[in-house]
Amino acid sequence: MDSESKQQTQTQSSETISISYAKAPKTNQELRSNDTVVSLTTNLLKLEISKSEQKLCIYSVSVTPELARDNYSLFSKIQRQVDVELGKYFTKKCFSGNNLFGSSPDPKDEITVEAKIEESTYELKLTKVGQMDISEINDFEGENQRKKSFIEKVIKDILLKNKNTIKFGDDRTIVKVHEKNVINPEPQNGNKESIYKGFYTSAQITESGLFLLVSNVNKHVSEITVYEAINELRNEHKRKQESEIRKLIEEYLSTHKTVLTIYGALRTYRIKSIDFDASPDKTCFNIKDKDQIKTISVKDYFKKQYNLTISHPEQPLLIAERKTRKKKSTKDKENQNQNQNENKDEQVIYLVPELLYTTGPNTLNDSKDRRRNIISKTKMDPTKKMAEISKIHEMINNSTDPKNFKAKDGNSYQGKTAAQVANDWGINLGENLVIQGRIFPQPKLLFGNNNIVRPNNGNFRSGNIYQGISLNPNNFIFVYDRKDNSDIRNTLRMLLDKGRMKGLNIQFSKNLNQNEIHGISLDNYSNWEDIKGYLTKCEEHKADVKMIVVFLSQHLEKFYSNLKDYFINELNIATQFVISKKLQDQRRAGSIMFNVIEQINVKMGGTNFFIDFYKENILLKNKIYLVLGLETRQISGEINYSMTSSTNPNLYKMITTIRKCKNNKEDKEKTIAELMEIALNGLRESKAPHPPDYILLYRTGGNYVQNRKLADAEVPMFLNFLKGLKEKTDIYKKINPKFVYVCCNLKGDLKFFEKANSAGNNISNPKSGLCVDSSVTQKDKYEFYIQPQFVNQGTATPCHYQVVYEDVDTENPDNNLKAEHLQLLSFYLSFYYWTWAGAIRVPGALKLATTAMDFFSKHLFNRLNLPDQKFINPTYI
Repeated sequence: MDSESKQQTQTQSSETISISYAKAPKTNQELRSNDTVVSLTTNLLKLEISKSEQKLCIYSVSVTPELARDNYSLFSKIQRQVDVELGKYFTKKCFSGNNLFGSSPDPKDEITVEAKIEESTYELKLTKVGQMDISEINDFEGENQRKKSFIEKVIKDILLKNKNTIKFGDDRTIVKVHEKNVINPEPQNGNKESIYKGFYTSAQITESGLFLLVSNVNKHVSEITVYEAINELRNEHKRKQESEIRKLIEEYLSTHKTVLTIYGALRTYRIKSIDFDASPDKTCFNIKDKDQIKTISVKDYFKKQYNLTISHPEQPLLIAERKTRKKKSTKDKENQNQNQNENKDEQVIYLVPELLYTTGPNTLNDSKDRRRNIISKTKMDPTKKMAEISKIHEMINNSTDPKNFKAKDGNSYQGKTAAQVANDWGINLGENLVIQGRIFPQPKLLFGNNNIVRPNNGNFRSGNIYQGISLNPNNFIFVYDRKDNSDIRNTLRMLLDKGRMKGLNIQFSKNLNQNEIHGISLDNYSNWEDIKGYLTKCEEHKADVKMIVVFLSQHLEKFYSNLKDYFINELNIATQFVISKKLQDQRRAGSIMFNVIEQINVKMGGTNFFIDFYKENILLKNKIYLVLGLETRQISGEINYSMTSSTNPNLYKMITTIRKCKNNKEDKEKTIAELMEIALNGLRESKAPHPPDYILLYRTGGNYVQNRKLADAEVPMFLNFLKGLKEKTDIYKKINPKFVYVCCNLKGDLKFFEKANSAGNNISNPKSGLCVDSSVTQKDKYEFYIQPQFVNQGTATPCHYQVVYEDVDTENPDNNLKAEHLQLLSFYLSFYYWTWAGAIRVPGALKLATTAMDFFSKHLFNRLNLPDQKFINPTYI
């Protein structure tokens, strides 16, 4: 692209573009002839809701005096208190946040009831705002989103009617308190870990109807309090200075951010920070009490609210992250900001360490046996997983032991059983959905010497490198810790020998003369400045050096981020890091070195293997494709973009670009234009015969509603950029690139299990390359599921692809990207991730963009100074 057209593209004004969402394409059975058809069962249960006599009335609920947004526990108590009285107005009812859904033969416009909690009286005012018919559900878009949340809330309430079930935290996970696996039945130091067994449920609309997705989950709780964990760290490092100990405590909390309260309803919080200067007896905050603002200490609050006496009043306090919903109107935002400024103390959520359990593994006492124990109790095979899921029928239909509750009159009332509540709403669960899927053939991987390797169920043993780089004494530096290895030269010799075996041109003598390599031995260092002093040789030879290999000892590991930041931002040199302790296992050392050599080869411009997409007839001949992977993240009010783009026709050469911009439309559109210019320049510099005919963008996404919002914001920016190219450049006007926007969701809970035969009950994990594009997809939506990886421990989760936008050639349909080719291309691209000898869950371009974003945020301190195009080689990191 010439400089004039580049400037014109950058300064082009943004126009409002209304995009039309992609529709489900017609299938081409001829293109599917090589696929293997399999019968699958799923964790989708048929959800039947009988037609109700009256439509549901929707009421908004307000409480006087007003409750704090995060006081869910008190709000739940109030709801239970008024349950009996509201029974006079509704035949059935359900609270969902600040709304109530109720069925009534004579619905009132307004209802007012009172609840008395301890010495306080609260008034609930219900105002009718609309109606809803739950018997007619075709999708979950627009107003039907409310139906989805309602159904999920009812199901959750039904499950909670069982005795000994609780809601775990603020999500829709229901756990059975007495059904848990204890990790350490006889724990040392009094530390016990448990796996709480439970269910996660969500409503799903597919072309086959309405279903309930049921996923059995395991909540890991280290039954050691945060206070005990902090004390254990202090005792272990008692000889260190207080500042160093505090840093270790902060690091511990950064890996155990989610905590579980041991009081009230088991709630989870996410830790934002720790305040070492605060304490339960000295730190105070304001609360509302009978329309009055009172100041109370944290210690007194827990005594009054939960009758808990804090044993260690001198302990520091944790500050929890506060989630607040964004106001839509400017006036509401101004009022919210004003209230935050006036009541800053009320915006802080204090947590007491001795009243919290850490969730997730307790890394203070880690061991291989402990990890194996956890895996054995959490990684269930398909048969066990489906057996657990089937228990939900029993929980809903056969429950006979209801919970009791107290009403405001002080009397105890027996609640309804789960079966009674399900019958009230006319809810019935059927059997698991059984569908058909397709298994794609494994790709042909072309290695050196024209050796073709077919992956074995998604994994492969790599052959000789297809195109190896040259390593000579002037472009290689070896950095190591002198304490790490007494014979470090043998380690280097093994690395170079493995490289020769793989096909690299290693221009070193086998004896490794001292003058042949740049070796840097680190010794007597205690901080980063000491280490930096040893690296002057890197600075002196940076014009020639192409690769720095660093062997991380235990002492060097904590300087990993500093080393990466220094080599990338200051020296602009590719690096390869190897953890030294992994090489101590002689059985694994050879395979680790082979993996290191393959990464070095790619980072320095070589090619390990490639898939001939054109020969496989996946890509149209004489057509050029540009594959993009896009990841964005908001950090400190700025938007970070990470885009990986293919730079050659067979899609195995890639670059990753990092950009930062302000969070406004103009800056974001300019940034996307810059990213696209770099991607197109990279393709041009690889001597592609002409600009791309197809631009295929894979984007990290969520559910369909979230993906449409992403598309509404981003697709017009890409289309504006392409429109500018077509207007200013003849070749782009002639080629007229077609843009396809695909969102990938990895956080779904849908599972597929292959049935051994139509009559038997034996099920297993599907083979690598499973594709499902019917039955479980939404009607008229262009979406499909692909499961590239095969797992033999636990179960795998497929990637959910949603083609939200696609340029369609209505005059010549043969020019359109066929659905079968897009599916197969997405599967094969999952092999283009060079640090793993097998398929990953998403196309390599998207994974590389995500990895670069994580690396950029965590290790490069959000700054990047790379030469020329300012891009990161995708495996630079």
